[in-house]
Amino acid sequence: MKLTRLRERLRSEGFSLVEVLVALAILGIAIVSLMQLFSSSLRTTKKSGDYTIALIHARSLMAEAYAIPSIDDIEGSFEFDDGYTAAREVAELPPSFTSEEDEEPPPFKSYEITVTVKWPPRGMTVLKGKRVIYEEAL
Repeated sequence: MKLTRLRERLRSEGFSLVEVLVALAILGIAIVSLMQLFSSSLRTTKKSGDYTIALIHARSLMAEAYAIPSIDDIEGSFEFDDGYTAAREVAELPPSFTSEEDEEPPPFKSYEITVTVKWPPRGMTVLKGKRVIYEEAL
């Protein structure tokens, strides 16, 4: 009887080396997976932040283009302190309709304004808008 109890006691007193190694392997795989997930989320957050800043710059340049009275002064290229660069272009759009009575051109001109913002290393965003200028303003 004493020998049986002694054997039971020796067998149930802890983990074997194989059990410890298996537990460490599972723990290692879980930690590596979590670290990859964490680094992936950091990259995504950085991309999102870069895109947001580029969009703020693009909207600012677009609002400025709407406020400038002369259409000739809108085009240009710009550099920002945070490493972003931008270009603003203007293209005249063909008239979409004419007056039905005299077949004369409409009393306004339409322009498409394109703002392109780039940031290192390869990011780029494009914002387009339209502006109409009446003949009295020309």
